[in-house]
Amino acid sequence: MKTEQPITYSIESIRERRLAKQKEVKLSKDRMHNLSQQLFAPQQGQNKIDSLMQQINMGIAAYDGLMTGIKILRRVRGFFGGKNKKY
Repeated sequence: MKTEQPITYSIESIRERRLAKQKEVKLSKDRMHNLSQQLFAPQQGQNKIDSLMQQINMGIAAYDGLMTGIKILRRVRGFFGGKNKKY
């Protein structure tokens, strides 16, 4: 029967491994940050009219999202008895 040797750890090996993992986590964080910036950054307009239209579209989208959220919230509150309505 084969017996396994116990693994011995030293403070130096633990420190080196921790630093390597920290570097790996930092690289992963930077990669995720760059990817999210590429995905969600607004496109740059070629001229002033394109930039203006893009700002208007973003404003309309924000307003639409806000109104949809308010309507959903009202329905959910009504569903759970937020207001006592007499039929």
